[in-house]
Parts: sequence; structure tokens; C-alpha cells
Amino acid sequence: MIKLREVEDKDLLPLAEFLPRGFPYTTKEFWIARFAMWWTSNPACTLKIPRGWVLENDSALLGFIGNIPVTFLVGGKERIAAASSSWYVDPSVRGMPSLRLFNEFIKQKNASLFLFKAEDEELKKILSRYHFKEYILPRSKKEYVYILNKKNVDFISLKFLFSKQIPKIADLPELYKRFWFLFLGYMFQRRAARLSAFNREVYTSSLCTSYDDGFLPLIEPFLKSCDGALSRDAGTLNWLYFSGARWFKRVVIQCRRSRDNTLAGFMVFDIERTKPTGPGNMRLMEMFIEDDNPAVIASLTSCAIEIGKKNKSALLVVYANSEETEWYFKKTFLMSRAARHYRYRKLADTPEMRSISDDYGTACPSLIYPPQ
Repeated sequence: MIKLREVEDKDLLPLAEFLPRGFPYTTKEFWIARFAMWWTSNPACTLKIPRGWVLENDSALLGFIGNIPVTFLVGGKERIAAASSSWYVDPSVRGMPSLRLFNEFIKQKNASLFLFKAEDEELKKILSRYHFKEYILPRSKKEYVYILNKKNVDFISLKFLFSKQIPKIADLPELYKRFWFLFLGYMFQRRAARLSAFNREVYTSSLCTSYDDGFLPLIEPFLKSCDGALSRDAGTLNWLYFSGARWFKRVVIQCRRSRDNTLAGFMVFDIERTKPTGPGNMRLMEMFIEDDNPAVIASLTSCAIEIGKKNKSALLVVYANSEETEWYFKKTFLMSRAARHYRYRKLADTPEMRSISDDYGTACPSLIYPPQ
């Protein structure tokens, strides 16, 4: 008989051995470190919040869904959001047992908001059926791409032309555009990308390894414009930006004024690899730049290109979040493509959350998904 229950301490090692079946290129050691990141170093985690749920038959694990709490701002008030992760069920028992895990996730009592990341069409249908609200990122639905290593022809062609946002048959014009932009990138990119045109003596960009008080003034205007967003307090930011054991390596690049070392902007990237030793994409996840200053954008982008090359990435992928960043990336990068990344949210069915559900205000979803 298949049983469903909350994750317990005794499950951590068996889960670390079970999950590589559903997630290739992961190891037992990876999952042990990942569990520590989710539930030990996570500042939002408490004993009242389940770590997730498992399906088991006798003593054998058959399924799992992770439950990762994160501090979230809703209407200016800090609340706990629950983000799902690593939902996997052994193929022999998929169907209703898998949905039992999902139902347990959305029935939990200590979360005010539920978060999901989905690219799979079947999962999107399930989330729609359960009244999750869909958000498509970036808002412009467009990405700009820069070739970092032209020798990775096969990888670049595959990832640029046939990424997760691969056009359907009805969207052949988009595919033709991608072929054209790929040709331009290979033939003329070096001439177009004049990333050192701004005065580098004014700003200096480098890797950042921890949060400091300079982050908050850059983020506050964004938070004031939102009624729903990930919290950016010091504990949450350090956890989101600088924790290890992620699917992909995360790097934060800071730009500081040379005259007084104050922070002028920063960008957060994930270096996405299918295989640990293969080429990858260096993808922009979010950025905060004072007054959208083009010189700061240029300094950060130039530094990102150098860091991407050092990390053996084949492509740099960015998006615009303002007219100024759009102008800069459009002038700097010859390659662009349509992009759609899906995030889902659902308010908990509690009296307090029902009272604000009709006037949720401006939601500000991020490409950063807490459990990643």
C-alpha cells in the first residue's frame, strides 16, 4: 500500500539516493548539500513548516515533492511563501499518487502564498486547474544574446535556435529571425560590441561574494512599486544570491564608483549547464541599477562577458527591464530572440488572504526561483 507522509530526518539520505533517478547528472552528495541549503541555512525555515512529502511502499521511496519556504512581501507585509521543488514520482506509480503529493503541498497551513516554476505543458494545465496565476518573464518577452566562445558551434546553434522557447510551426518567422541573428553574431559581433566605450575609470565592476548595506537603496524603489515580490532583506538576499548547492552556479557582479567605492548597480547570473563539464549559458536572472545609468550597464555587461569566458560559457543571455537597458542591449548585442519563462503563484485559501485576493495590486515576479 502506498503511503504519503511528511519528510523526516531519516528520509534525507534515502532521498539523496532516490532523486538522481529523476534528475540526471545529480549525485547523492549534491542532494545532501541541497537539502542543507533548503532547510538548514534558509532563514525562513522553521520546525512548523514541512520540508516536503514522500510517497513510500513499505520502506521503499516512490515519490517526493520539496517544500521550500521563503519570505515574501504581499501588500507591504512580510509573509511566508512556499515554493515547490524536485517533484518526482517513480514511473511505475505516476497518476493519482503524484497528484496526492501536489495536493498535500497546496493544503499546508503555514504558507500565505504558493510558488511554482513550470515549463512542461502538462504541469501548466494542472496549475491552471488549481487556479494558479501565470506570469511570463521577461515582461518584454525578449532576450539578447552574446556569443562568448565561437568554437562551441553545435551548442550555440542548438541553444540559440532551439531553446526551451523553440518556435512552433506557426511561428516560423521567429525561427528565420534566429537563423539571421545567429549569422550576424558569428560574422559581425566583435565589431558591434564596443563594450569599453564608456570611461572605465568612473566605475569598476567585479564579482561580489556577500550582501552589504549598499544593496538596499538600489532595491527599495523596486519594492515600493510592488505589492507582491520576494523579500530582499539581508538574510533572504544572502541565501538567494550566495548559497551553494544549486542546479546552476550563481554569480553576482557588482559595479562600484571608483571615487568612493559605493554601489551603483549589480546583476545576478546563473551559469546553466546540462552536463557539469560541458558548455553553458550565462543567463541574467535579475538586476538593479541606479537610475538605469548606461555607464553602469556597460561596466557590468563587460565584466559579465569576461566572467562568462572564464567559466567556459558559450553564450551570455540578458533581458531588458527598462527603456535604458533595452536601448543599451539593442545597440550592443546583434542577436535577440523571443523568450517566455513561466512562473506561477496562488494565494492561500485563508480568510486573511481571501480579503486581499481581489486587490492583489502589482505583482513583480522574478526569474530567480528560490529553490533553484
